[in-house]
Amino acid sequence: MLSSLILWSVLFLGGHTIAALSFYSFHRFIFHGPLGKLPVLRHWKAQHIAHHANPEDPGHFFFPWWANAIIWAGTAAMTLAVPAFGLGLFSFFGVYAYRHRKAHLGTQSRWAHHHMNHHFKFPQANFSGTYPIFDKLLGSHKLVPIRIHPRDRKQ
Repeated sequence: MLSSLILWSVLFLGGHTIAALSFYSFHRFIFHGPLGKLPVLRHWKAQHIAHHANPEDPGHFFFPWWANAIIWAGTAAMTLAVPAFGLGLFSFFGVYAYRHRKAHLGTQSRWAHHHMNHHFKFPQANFSGTYPIFDKLLGSHKLVPIRIHPRDRKQ
């Protein structure tokens, strides 16, 4: 019984972590990197550019509908194949959706400041959007220990 619980927990945390690292990679290498120039990814990058142009617009908080359909279909398939891992994937997307929206609506938390610093000060850093530890581990962290005000935006 205990070994099953440990295995389930490891698979769940593994799914959550893989999803977080996948989001980080998309954000860094597609939305802000050279892979976004590929024809199949150009529209997705354009959505993200629109998000950066107007971060307070809720219409640009999330991925386009077709990207969401791909993500959710893949996650659902993984949940059917390996339930604990798939539920870990789902859990990340819930945390991401909550934290991303809260950051853009003005939450005064460390992770929200980290994300808003990405928008207003360092668009080529702080890609994680949810867990600043990934930026620290992957060398893309920029610390800005002050609250970011709209008047401080980097143009």
